[in-house]
Amino acid sequence: MERAPRSVDAIVEAQVQRWLEERRRATAPPPVPPPVITVSREYGAQGAVVARRVAERLGYAYWNRDLLAAIASHARVDPATLAQFDEHHRSPLVGIMSGIIPQPTGASQLDYARELTQVVRDLAARGAAVVVGRGLNFLLDPDRTLRVRVVCPLEQRVRELAAREGLSAAEARALIVDADRDRRAFVHDLFGKDVEEPTAYDLWLNTGTLSLDAAAEIVVAACHARFGDQARRPHAT
Repeated sequence: MERAPRSVDAIVEAQVQRWLEERRRATAPPPVPPPVITVSREYGAQGAVVARRVAERLGYAYWNRDLLAAIASHARVDPATLAQFDEHHRSPLVGIMSGIIPQPTGASQLDYARELTQVVRDLAARGAAVVVGRGLNFLLDPDRTLRVRVVCPLEQRVRELAAREGLSAAEARALIVDADRDRRAFVHDLFGKDVEEPTAYDLWLNTGTLSLDAAAEIVVAACHARFGDQARRPHAT
């Protein structure tokens, strides 16, 4: 038995529904990307290790030293050219002069800051990234970023760094103090902010009392608690 042809009204209705569905898809807002996690750290607190373990658990991209390579690639210069500016303090006079007088390396602190901003904002637009250091919690949108600060008592950092690197306690202490001072000044140079400002972070972790795995699990739990399903990487299973 042959099926009766659809009525004109039914055909029109079906077409209208297709048009409406196509219009809805065309006007729907783009999906919100997963968040970015920034990990600021005291020297020797092993914040970079925590950050890597967080990235592994979430399936996110991990950016630390590779970030400098990405910045250099974007700027089309050798990474060593920008390494002198990466989390290092430059005196105001040196910074001003490097922007006026062509440098032998072909780059200035202003070049570094500009390229860092562009590359990190591109990463944030894609989301699903854990980024270490460089004061990036002050650069990115706090509504789309979980901002973490990893700290540890100085004496414990001295002991552990000396043991890991085969240094004397005095050498380890000097290295830590200098690096912390350099990072504080770097953040102030770029953003005019205090790296130790409590409200600049969503989560503080003390690896003097927490294991690195425990610290990573806390960050992962905080990310899921704050961002819910948005914390999942697209197509993750």
